[in-house]
Amino acid sequence: MPRSIRILLPLLASAALVACGQAPAPVASAQADAQNGNTELRDIIQKPIQRAKDVDKVIEAAKDKQDSQLQDEENGNASSASQ
Repeated sequence: MPRSIRILLPLLASAALVACGQAPAPVASAQADAQNGNTELRDIIQKPIQRAKDVDKVIEAAKDKQDSQLQDEENGNASSASQ
């Protein structure tokens, strides 16, 4: 009898650990709600970032125009810089 207890006790303990370690299957509706919430949050975060990128493009274009005008003035083409 003691030999069977030595064999069965570790097997039962191992089976209990395996059964407790498995995660339950996620609920589809909960995942859909979480994804919708993440989308809204992502959109809220991305809006000012996109606005900053748009402003950066405008500033870069103005800088390029100013650089072009300065270069024209240096080359003696002052008439095109005043346009």
